[in-house]
Amino acid sequence: ALKWLLRIALKLYLLDSSAFAMLLHFLAVGALVFLAEGYFSEEMFPEESKIQPPTVVIAILARNTAHSLPYYLGALERLNYPKDRVSVWAATDHNTDNTTAILKEWLTYMQKFYHDECVVLYSLQGSGYANILCLRQSYCTKQHELTSVYADTDNILTNPETLNLMMAENKSAIAPMLDSQGAYSNYWCGITPQGYYRRTAEYFPTRHRHRLGCYPVPMIHSTMLLDLRKEGMTKLAFFPPHKDYSWPYDDIIVFAFSCRAAEVQMYLCNKERYGYLNVPAKPQHTLEDDRLNFVHVHLESMIDGPPMRPSRYVYMFPKQRDLMGFNEIYLINLRRRPDRRDHMLFSLNELEIDVKVVDAVDGNALNSTDIKILGVDLLPGYYDPFSGRTLTKGEVGCFLSHYFIWKEMVDLQMNMTLVLEDDVRFQANFKRRVLLLMEEVEQVELDWDIIYFGRKQVNPGKEEAVEDVHNLVKADYSYWTLSYAISLQGAQKLLNAEPLSKMLPIDEFLPIMYDKHPNEDYKSHFPNRNVHAFSTRPLVVQPCHYAGDPQWVSDTETSTLWDDDAVRTDWRGSHKTLKGAAPPADMLSAAYKDEL
Repeated sequence: ALKWLLRIALKLYLLDSSAFAMLLHFLAVGALVFLAEGYFSEEMFPEESKIQPPTVVIAILARNTAHSLPYYLGALERLNYPKDRVSVWAATDHNTDNTTAILKEWLTYMQKFYHDECVVLYSLQGSGYANILCLRQSYCTKQHELTSVYADTDNILTNPETLNLMMAENKSAIAPMLDSQGAYSNYWCGITPQGYYRRTAEYFPTRHRHRLGCYPVPMIHSTMLLDLRKEGMTKLAFFPPHKDYSWPYDDIIVFAFSCRAAEVQMYLCNKERYGYLNVPAKPQHTLEDDRLNFVHVHLESMIDGPPMRPSRYVYMFPKQRDLMGFNEIYLINLRRRPDRRDHMLFSLNELEIDVKVVDAVDGNALNSTDIKILGVDLLPGYYDPFSGRTLTKGEVGCFLSHYFIWKEMVDLQMNMTLVLEDDVRFQANFKRRVLLLMEEVEQVELDWDIIYFGRKQVNPGKEEAVEDVHNLVKADYSYWTLSYAISLQGAQKLLNAEPLSKMLPIDEFLPIMYDKHPNEDYKSHFPNRNVHAFSTRPLVVQPCHYAGDPQWVSDTETSTLWDDDAVRTDWRGSHKTLKGAAPPADMLSAAYKDEL
C-alpha cells in the first residue's frame, strides 16, 4: 500500500504538479492528520498485528520553516513509536531560507532507522483546492492497511506519547489539543449553519483546561487521528464535496461537513499537554513575523512544558546577540538558582539578546554583622502592608542586588541599562517591541528615569498615556521589579536618596521616589521624590509563576526577618506576590479575536 501511494504521488507530480503542490497548501492552513485504523478491534487484525503495531507513513511538507523544522524533526525522533514501523516522505520547494538543506541533512542520517523506503520530492508547483481534495479522497479510499501522518512543520508534538494516547481513546476522529501563544488552537466548539466559526461558552474553559476530557466538537484540524475502519468512516469524502455542500470551499471545512454527513463525531482531547502550534500568519505578515511568533511559542514551551527540543542531527547556526541599544543588560540571579539562570540564558539567546549575569546578594546568607557593615538599617515605622511583618533578609538581598547595579552604572557613566530578574516570562515580540519603544522615546526626547517592562499595578485604573509614544504610560503605584530600563540620571537620583540607611522593599522604594506611594510617613524620609517613571502598556514581561502555583518560589518572601533569624516568613501573609487584576476589557478583546 505504501509503494502504491508513492507511485500515485509521483504520477501526479509528472501529470499534474498542481495536484501534488496542493499538499503543501493544505498543510499551510494546518494539516497534521493521523489516519489510524482499528487499533482495538481484535477481529480487524490478524494475529501477528498484536505484536507489530501498524505501519505509519509520515508526510513532511515544508516551505520556509527553517525556524521550526529542527524542533518538528526533534519531536518526530522522540515519538514513542517503533521507527521500523514508520516511513518518511518529505517534500519542499520555493524556499528562501534553509529548509531544504535541513531536510536533506536530517534524512541523510535518519532514513536508515525508518521502515521500508524514504522518498524526497523537492519541486512542487501550483495550487487549487479541487486537486488536493481529489488526492486526499483517492488516498483515503485506498488506505486500509496503514496509518498515515501528515505533519505541518510548525505543529510540534512535544509529548512523545501523543500518538499512543490518541489511539487509546478509541474514537473515530480525535485531535490532541495544541497550545499556541494566544487563544488559537486546533478545534472549534461551534460552527454556523453557513460553515463559519461560531463563538461558544465552551471554548475558553476547554482551551485553558478548566475542564479536562475528550469532548465532541464540530471541527478539528491541524493535528488529528482518524480510524478509517470504524463505522461510517468509509463514507467520508474529500472530493467531490457532498451533494448538499454549500459551505466555504476550504479543506478543513469540507472535511468537517463530510464528517457531519457521514454521522462521524469528532472529538478534542485536552487531558494532557501534547504540544504546540504557531498561530497562522496573516496575509500581511512576513517570514520574520512567523519566526518571531514561533520563538515565543518555543519559550512558552520551556516554561509550561513539555519543552521543545531540536533534532540532534540538524546543525543550528549560533544566534547573533546584541544589547538592543543599551549600554548593558543585567540579569540578576542567585548562585543557588542555576535552573533559573540556565532558563533565562537560553531564553535570551533565543531572543538574540546579550546579557551580563550578576550574582544576586543572597539575603538568607547575610548575618547581622554583614548587614551593619553595609550600613543597612530599617526605615522607621515600616511594616509590610499585608502581613504586618518588618523587612525580610530576602528583601534586603533583593534591594542590594539592584542597588549595586545602579552604583556600577554611575561609576561607569552608562547612559542607560536594562535590568532583568531571573523568574520572568517574555511576551511575544519582546525584543522588537522594546526596540520600537526606545526609538520613539528617543525621538520625542522624553525625560525619563525608569521604564517598567514588568510590574504589578497595585490600583488598576486609567494611567496617563505618553503623547507621541505608543504603549507607554506614566507609572502609578506598582509592585515588583521584574524588568525595567533605567537611565544614568535615574540611577543617580536613586543613589542620592541614600536608601540603605532607611531601607524598605525595593518595590516600595521606587514608587516613593516617583511620588506615587500612598504612605505619607514613608515619603517624608525621601524629600527629593523627582524620579520620572513610566511603564509599557501592555507589559512585555510577566512572572513565570505566581504565588500558589506549584512551581512558584520566592526568595524574598520565604526567608527570615532581617534582624531575627528565628522568625521565618513566607508569602501567605502577603498579597504582593499574588497575580494582579484582570487586564482591561479592551485588552481582553484581542484574546477573543485570537480565538479565530
